[in-house]
Amino acid sequence: MRINMKKEQKKQFVKDFKDILNNVGILVVTHYSGLKTTQTDELRLKIKEAGGKFLIVKNSLMKIILKDNKNKEFKSLFNGPVALAYSEDEVSAAKVAVNFSKDNDKLLILGGLSNDKFLEKQDVLEIALLPSLDEIRARLVSLIQTPAKNIAYALKFSANKLARVFNEYSKLDIPEEKTETEAKTEEKTETEAKTEEKTETEAKTEEKTETEAKTEEKTETEAKTDDKQESKESSDN
Repeated sequence: MRINMKKEQKKQFVKDFKDILNNVGILVVTHYSGLKTTQTDELRLKIKEAGGKFLIVKNSLMKIILKDNKNKEFKSLFNGPVALAYSEDEVSAAKVAVNFSKDNDKLLILGGLSNDKFLEKQDVLEIALLPSLDEIRARLVSLIQTPAKNIAYALKFSANKLARVFNEYSKLDIPEEKTETEAKTEEKTETEAKTEEKTETEAKTEEKTETEAKTEEKTETEAKTDDKQESKESSDN
């Protein structure tokens, strides 16, 4: 697949792609020789959906773009039918390109560049195993939402359970629980009643003792009277 550009278009492409290299998260260099147009379009669409781009480039233009780049290993990749897959994040383009190459052996992964660091083929393959930005976001959302659902369910379950408990208790004839003040008042009243009862008992005991004392005194008086009478009778005789 040949790319025909006019001189002005080439200059603009060189300028634009230099900016892309400065902002790209990852750039994967591939060989696409043997891919059908339909396959190339399919790959381009998949990378676009992942937030990246797939671009067939001319090596002569890439040499101009990479003129000031000191990475010789990266420059050496631009030989033959080269196409680039790149994305702003460090994973998406590599993941789509590598997965596509597994089903289409005409697409060869050569290496790449990430944050100005050269990536060998194996590096790109390993990066492709990492979760993409969308997958990370989905996992984060799942982590955030799942506990919220559990909490909401637990709260709803507890509320329903409490409602059932209260409803069952309302059917029972349970005397109202006395307040602390009422309980203390009753306790005080009971104590006072016991005190009064004790006082009354003591009063009765004292009264009984006094009665017994009087009885003893009377008995003693009678005894003295008897003794006096006996003494008088003895004198008369």
